[in-house]
Amino acid sequence: MNDIYMRQTIYLAKKGIGFVNPDPLVGAILVKNDKIVGSAYKSFYGEDAVIKAIDNAGEDSANSELYTNFEPDWESVFKSGVKRIYIGALDINPDKDPKNIERIANSGIEVITNVLKQDCESLNEIYLHFISKGTPFVFTKWAMSLDGKIATRTGDSKWISGDESLEFVHHLRQRVAAIMVGENTVRKDNPMLTTRLKGVKISNPVRIILSRHGDINMDANVLKIDESMKTIIVVSSNISIEKENAFLNKGAEIIKLDEVNGRIDFKVMLKELGKRKIDSLYIEGGSGVLGSAFESKIVNKVYVAVAPKIIGGKEAVTAVAGKGIDKMADAIVLNKVTHEVIGSDVIISGYINN
Repeated sequence: MNDIYMRQTIYLAKKGIGFVNPDPLVGAILVKNDKIVGSAYKSFYGEDAVIKAIDNAGEDSANSELYTNFEPDWESVFKSGVKRIYIGALDINPDKDPKNIERIANSGIEVITNVLKQDCESLNEIYLHFISKGTPFVFTKWAMSLDGKIATRTGDSKWISGDESLEFVHHLRQRVAAIMVGENTVRKDNPMLTTRLKGVKISNPVRIILSRHGDINMDANVLKIDESMKTIIVVSSNISIEKENAFLNKGAEIIKLDEVNGRIDFKVMLKELGKRKIDSLYIEGGSGVLGSAFESKIVNKVYVAVAPKIIGGKEAVTAVAGKGIDKMADAIVLNKVTHEVIGSDVIISGYINN
């Protein structure tokens, strides 16, 4: 029964996807006499799902059992009247009261931890990474044919994957704080890089555009900026004042970084994004940016949609450019690999230990 209720907190917590960053996703359920008497989820940054669930339960919170996928603050439950708390994952935030669990237990509440721990930690892998490293959790995603191409020799790539895979992409965009592409992708595809999903409240990631010298058309879609669509341009510190001012006048934010061997240092960029409380970064392309990301060893997770199509041609574009490796022994190997069939495509995902 503990697992059933904890899975329900995970289900509830997912409703906050896209709206709580850089907080963790949290769901909470109060159970009394095998009946749910209160429930809630964190729906915006700074909200306390546990207090919300306790308030929803009202007087029924007395002698109830609380289930939550993430460690609550002792102040949230101190006067709640609950008799027992089941917790999925513990909070590793160094600012958290180190005696938090002890204080809960000392108040007379029984505490059971690590219920479905792996599932609960997986749900909040972004938060746990960000709070321990101070830099965004980075993942990449691309769609490719069976023979490993992301575009034909002429550059045509619309569309390799099916409609279901494209919808999956927008769920990824909803999950993260920021999405990044290079200036070549902006020039070639003129993407909006927004979230487009039906039937749900939408959250757009901050658009990060990598452009050393600001070679972006001022009418590009990524420079259509308002409260719901924000853009950061990452440029070389050598950018001209005219280009910088043009971006600022469009409403974009500028991050200026020194070049290293003619390139932007991705690790320094991540630190700058972390300072801005950007806890997650989805690198969508193109192949040059993906190559630099892997060579910089900043990628934590990889998604690849493999479509049942064959493109062929040695000049057709592959997903990851850059120098590449000389020996197979040096290949990047994913772990915890999973796959699922979405429409006619296979989505493969896995983690990289950098």
